[in-house]
Amino acid sequence: MRQPRVLVAYATRHDSTAEIAAVIGSALYLGRWDVAAVGLVRRERARLAAIPTWLFSSGPVGAGPATARPERLPQPADVGALAEEIGAHATTFGGRVDPADDGLEAQIMASAGLTGDWRDFARILAWARAIAADLLVGTAEGADEEVPDASG
Repeated sequence: MRQPRVLVAYATRHDSTAEIAAVIGSALYLGRWDVAAVGLVRRERARLAAIPTWLFSSGPVGAGPATARPERLPQPADVGALAEEIGAHATTFGGRVDPADDGLEAQIMASAGLTGDWRDFARILAWARAIAADLLVGTAEGADEEVPDASG
C-alpha cells in the first residue's frame, strides 16, 4: 500500500504553533490568522480543494469557556470562508503565552495576566491520529468531529 504524502504548513511568531503543526494552521493574533497563512490557503485553494485538507487555529488563552472547549469556537471569518470553499476540516486548539516572547501582542497578554499554556496535547494527538486514520483508509470524514479533551 502506498503511503499518503502529507504537506505540513503553519505560521508562527513564537514557535508554540510549530509544536502543534501537523497540517495547515496558524496562531490566532487578536482573533485572526497570520497574514502569511491566510495567503497560502488563498493561493493554493484550487489544489487544496482537490485533496483532503485540515486547518487548525491555535490561540485562545486564559481561564474560561474559550480555552475549556476551543474546538467550539468559530474560525476567523476569512479562514472559515476559505475552509468552506475548499471543503477543509477546521478546528481550534488552546494557545500559549510566554512572557519572554517578543511582540506587542504577547506583551499585552502577559501584562493582562494571560501567561500560560492552554494547549491540550492529548487532544492534538487524537486529532492528528484521526487525520492519519482517515488518510490511510482513503476518506476525509471524521477528523473535524469533536475530539474529547484529555480531562474527560
